[in-house]
Formats: sequence, C-alpha cells, structure tokens
Amino acid sequence: MVRKINQFITFILGTKLMMWAVPDSKRFIKGIAITAVAVLLVIYFHGEYLRWAELSGNTTYLSSSYIIKNLIILISLIILFIYLKKTKKKVYPKVKGEEKIYTKNTNEDYFDKFRNKEKLRTKAEQILEKDEKK
Repeated sequence: MVRKINQFITFILGTKLMMWAVPDSKRFIKGIAITAVAVLLVIYFHGEYLRWAELSGNTTYLSSSYIIKNLIILISLIILFIYLKKTKKKVYPKVKGEEKIYTKNTNEDYFDKFRNKEKLRTKAEQILEKDEKK
C-alpha cells in the first residue's frame, strides 16, 4: 500500500518536474541523468553496507546508515531542483562601433519636421489633392 502511494507521488512529481523544465530539455536531461546516477550509487553502496553488516553481525550503525542514505538522496534532489530552477543568462558580446538606439538629445526629435509646418493635411485632403492633379 505504502509502495503504491510512493510510486503515485513520484509519478506526479516527475510529471510536474517534466512540464516545468521542458523549455530547456538538454539541461533537464543532463541534470536528471546526473541525479539518477548519484541516487543509484547511494542505493547500491547502502545495499552493500547492509549485506556487510548482516554478514559481520555489526548492526550498530544501521539506523544511521538509513538516515545518511535518505539525506544524501534528499540533498541531491534539492541540488537538482536548484540546478533546473536557475536559468542560464545568455550574454551577447558587445560589437565595437555599435551605437545606442536611444539618445536623450532633444534636438534629434522625429516630430520636429511636423512642428515647423504651417498646416498639416489629413489623409482625405491628400487623396483629394491627388485626384485634382489628375
């Protein structure tokens, strides 16, 4: 029963994590792969320790080993979450001679050519003027 609940929670969290990280799938796959290898190594070494403890009869640190195993797995998952959450900022190199698009000079205002006109004509007046010239 507990195993099924654990599998269900893992499935839900996995799908949420996948939906969240889809935009950068290369980074997502790399992070998941490294974390999976780390977790599998921890589980393998813990299993080896349990077999050694059973064969030698030295069971004094069994509870500590489970705590340490689960802490290492939890820390690796937290590191994975932080790794996936942090976005890479793209830095574009500056081009020599690149000019600023926006300047604060008021004498370069685009609308100055309209301010100095005596009368502005509407679109209808412009069309009528073209028709009269024909």
